[in-house]
Amino acid sequence: MADNRVEANWILIAMVVVASSDHQLDAREIGLIQTIYRDRTGRTLNEEEIARTALANSKGKLLTEFSEAGKFLDQGTKEEIVRSAYLVLLADNRIAGEERKKLQDISAALRIPEIHFGAILEDLAVWLAGQKI
Repeated sequence: MADNRVEANWILIAMVVVASSDHQLDAREIGLIQTIYRDRTGRTLNEEEIARTALANSKGKLLTEFSEAGKFLDQGTKEEIVRSAYLVLLADNRIAGEERKKLQDISAALRIPEIHFGAILEDLAVWLAGQKI
């Protein structure tokens, strides 16, 4: 879980980058980013903060930055980054190929093995299925 601002920031960046990788952030994705971030940090974000995060991270070497962060983030935080970003992927009830690829790239940059990445998504799918009952 995100215990501090650094970890929460990486979760926010991953959610925004994955959601905007199809070149758009719709209202459902923005709302879900706000909800997940508030649940994880207790802090609220407005749409402008999310837009600034998307713009700031649309350029540069983001995967290199995730790779560097992966050196100091604990396994739980890395998993939370993937879980949170995946939840945002599901916001519009479709997963664009660009979004899935970006999430896989972030996971690889964080040094999460492919088999563990799949297990994280499977566990989340089971949890989500239980939430709809």
